[in-house]
Amino acid sequence: MRVELRDIHKYFGTVRANDGISLVFEPGHIYGLLGENGAGKSTLMKILSGYQAPTSGDILLDGEPVTFKSPSDALSKGIGMLYQSPQDFPPMQVVENHLLAYDNALILDMNKGESDLRETSRRFSFELDPREYVDTLTLGERQQMELLRLLSLGAEVLILDEPTTGISAEQKEILFDTMRRLATRSKRPSSSSRTSWRKCRNCATRSPCCALAGWSARRRSPARTATWCA
Repeated sequence: MRVELRDIHKYFGTVRANDGISLVFEPGHIYGLLGENGAGKSTLMKILSGYQAPTSGDILLDGEPVTFKSPSDALSKGIGMLYQSPQDFPPMQVVENHLLAYDNALILDMNKGESDLRETSRRFSFELDPREYVDTLTLGERQQMELLRLLSLGAEVLILDEPTTGISAEQKEILFDTMRRLATRSKRPSSSSRTSWRKCRNCATRSPCCALAGWSARRRSPARTATWCA
């Protein structure tokens, strides 16, 4: 899926979080969105994922303009976002969290859900126990659980907001390897917001600099179009 953001503006009162940003995400690439704190990275990705509506501007999927009313609406069109704060139910088991995302039955089919989850976990080298309670998992494992849920729901474009924050070095490598395999085999575009060029270059194949593409809350200096760093 080819994703285009065209002249995106997002204002919060007098603050211009995004000011005329245009970007294109091609299938089969991993994009690292770079910029200092306050540059508008998360805001832009929340717009793309349906969490927030732009003040003005257009989103195009494979050349067709779309409007998202919610994150679930965006996900139904193939765009899913992994947020910095886990979107799960800690007192429940991994398999329960997984099934609640897409099983509308009154009684969940736990056995089938457990089997599917184990198979998917093995495919991506995730060591998730379906019967483990979420509140006992590390942050990296909760991230893996949410990533599998997005893929199960049909996400073709994956957005990760500061994905390496708070996870171990080993879990970072597993995450990066998963992103590379998804981009290569499934031709999915992925986007990850970062503040560090060194961390971003470990995984991203292209990196638009949001510091040059949005409004810096500290410098108060807007710009119009994203610039490619790599």
